[in-house]
Amino acid sequence: MPCCDNTHNSSLQPNSASEDCIIAYKIFDQCRKQICLTPCILGPARCARNNAQCSEIIQEGDVIVPPINAASVSLDDLTLCRILITKKKENPFRTGYWDVEIKFVFNYTLTFRDSECEFITCCHATSIYTLRMTLFGSIGSETAMATDLVNTAGINTSSGPFVSVEAKAAGLAAELKLTPRCNCSCDCDDNITEVPTAVCVTIGLFTIVRLFRPVNMVVRNFGCCVPEECTGAEAATNVCDFFNSLTFPSDMFCPPTLSDIQRKNTSNSNGCNCGCE
Repeated sequence: MPCCDNTHNSSLQPNSASEDCIIAYKIFDQCRKQICLTPCILGPARCARNNAQCSEIIQEGDVIVPPINAASVSLDDLTLCRILITKKKENPFRTGYWDVEIKFVFNYTLTFRDSECEFITCCHATSIYTLRMTLFGSIGSETAMATDLVNTAGINTSSGPFVSVEAKAAGLAAELKLTPRCNCSCDCDDNITEVPTAVCVTIGLFTIVRLFRPVNMVVRNFGCCVPEECTGAEAATNVCDFFNSLTFPSDMFCPPTLSDIQRKNTSNSNGCNCGCE
């Protein structure tokens, strides 16, 4: 008996083409961005929550000052905890285009060690990056919209466009910012040492931004679409050169369909190892 021959299974055969009228979120414009967020962009690491460091109480949002004996710092457990759409406004010069502002909030742990690589302390830190871009979202209308699916409060006076943001972040590097300081009140020329005064972090960010509107449309599914790369170059350091050389992880933003999984399982099944009787 032939093994794993699914050609007789009519449920897996492509049906004749059909067209359906659906309510869909039509993407009017989208782009992807791969950004290496350097210390020049992020600024110094700041405290993510109120905590005590040594004998000093650090308030949320304060710049983190490393211990005086810190020789190294590591960035651990980075999470992109919030994505805030802080602005969506029609561009005054380009018809149909919209100015969008998105704030990314990163939380992570900073671990400080001395010159012997011994643990000193750790603290919860945060960094914020604001991305601004202009995308086409078509011309707005005066129509009101309401549905109990997504708008239980009643009438929504806006019919779009709406903003969709997906993102993935990775911690790339952390280093101490050293500042020269005089040890005593005597001749400083012979008594200057460098002490850590802040922490500089580098974070890699992948993101896709879309402008979409709910519309009635007739569609056929041809698989996932991958946006074109956003225009504009970013300044790079050594770790940024590595990050920018990575291929954008499109599969991360495009979950496989059932047919994709079935095709993969079929292609990976060699011989009679698929459970056929």
